[in-house]
Amino acid sequence: MPSNPYRRMRRQMVAVLLAFGLVPLLAMGVAGYVANRAAIETRTRNLLEAMVKNRKATIDLFLEDRMRDLELVAASFSAEALTDEARLDALLAQLRREHGGIIDLGLIDSEGVHRAYVGPYNLRDRIYRDQDWFEHVMVQGRYESDVFLGFRRFPHMVMAVRKRDAGRDWVLRATIDTGMLSALVREGGIESGAEVFILNRAGEYQTATAAHHQLMARSDLGPLPVHSGVRVVERRRGGSTEFIATIWLRGGAWVLVARQEAPGLSQLLNAHPAVLGVFIAGLVLVPLLALVVVKARLRQIRAMEIERASLFESAAQAQKMAAIGRLAASVAHEINNPLAIIDAQVGVLSDSLDDLSGVGEASEWRARLAKIGAQVDRARKVTHRLLGFSRRLGPDIEPVDVAAALEETVSFVEREALASSIRIVREVERDLPLVRTSLAQMQQVFLNLINNAIDAVGAGGEVRTRVRAVKDGVEVTIADNGPGIPPRDLERIFEPFFSTKSGERVHSGLGLAICKDVMQTLGGRISVASTVGKGTCFTLWFPLEAEVRDVGP
Repeated sequence: MPSNPYRRMRRQMVAVLLAFGLVPLLAMGVAGYVANRAAIETRTRNLLEAMVKNRKATIDLFLEDRMRDLELVAASFSAEALTDEARLDALLAQLRREHGGIIDLGLIDSEGVHRAYVGPYNLRDRIYRDQDWFEHVMVQGRYESDVFLGFRRFPHMVMAVRKRDAGRDWVLRATIDTGMLSALVREGGIESGAEVFILNRAGEYQTATAAHHQLMARSDLGPLPVHSGVRVVERRRGGSTEFIATIWLRGGAWVLVARQEAPGLSQLLNAHPAVLGVFIAGLVLVPLLALVVVKARLRQIRAMEIERASLFESAAQAQKMAAIGRLAASVAHEINNPLAIIDAQVGVLSDSLDDLSGVGEASEWRARLAKIGAQVDRARKVTHRLLGFSRRLGPDIEPVDVAAALEETVSFVEREALASSIRIVREVERDLPLVRTSLAQMQQVFLNLINNAIDAVGAGGEVRTRVRAVKDGVEVTIADNGPGIPPRDLERIFEPFFSTKSGERVHSGLGLAICKDVMQTLGGRISVASTVGKGTCFTLWFPLEAEVRDVGP
């Protein structure tokens, strides 16, 4: 089965338009995605770097303030005063009220015995001389611990300062509120959504800033290398990319970590909703516009090809009619010669009968000769009509009697119609104006429509013609009482190659298309009305002054 050239053309045109429309759009989208991703990643790195710097300053200040509070208390009060738990409890309340961050206070002697304690735990008389932190503070004078369990069997951290009083060394010890420390750390990542926490050198959590951050639990990052300043690295985790910013605290004892997942596709797309909307609209509209443009262009191409075919058919029809006209003229001339001889011989015989007036049955011979003469006149009228028709095949504009032109056209087909018992009824209005148009082309339209009507009604049918004057012209209707045209076909009957006729004969489907083209050429109009089961009526309007249009070669 041969392929449809229009379908192939449509595919090619759609492909070209999509390529020209979507390729630049997709290229711009990819370029925008890459640039946007790079910009967001740079912004994320800068944000994490600024975040850890800011949190480092906050945490250093918090821890240093707690250490100074201890040093101030140790310097302001004697060991004897600090062993008074009532006074010690008042000092703890004051520290909590003014600064916060301290859970308990305790005074430990040089033997490591807890001589005084105020706080939520029962730690009085506990002995710390074997603890590493006790030895450290006795030597260094101050100490900050990692988070550990200790006698409390609960994760906590402590600060301690050494106090020398009356020749003896004492240690003032405080438990730091890890919850407050965690809150200070967590506060840095609230707005950005980053995960911020503190690790010790072993890679263990020192703050609980998320549900999976358990104090003293080992982080998935493990021990991190010591470095100066801020370090931002990129690593893969669970199929996604994350950025990790680190900075070391308290002389390299702790490391502050800010971790944030690199922006995914959804984040990048949502970063600029207006741009995303335009991009999606482009993806939707470009194919739709391509289809609309292709359909419109194909309709134009089809219309041009149909018009071209119609023009070629019209030219072929004109050439055929011209050939028929020449043949008709030749036949008419050939017939006129023997008719003239027959007519002359009839005259001779009539004269001879006048000389033989006495011959019997002369009157009968005269009657027979009169019949011969009448038939000769009839044949001569037919040949004269043929000659007149052949001389009027050109597109010359001339005054035309529409009723006479229609009557002459009907006379060509009336005998054939009567042979099929088809009655042709004429209605002609009086005093019709003449119209300036092409008689040959007008009669071509009449002939096509009358032949169609005769074919439609069949034997025993009726064709009615009517001519009347209307505003600025003359109107001709050619109606039949045939089966009518279905509504679905009515709007297509003027299309070239479309035919509603059936039967064994091959129908080109060009007759009505030619009629419409001729009427447009003459500046007139053609319309149709039809009712299934009742018949069809064609209405022609001819202007008084035809403005013949150039429709092509």
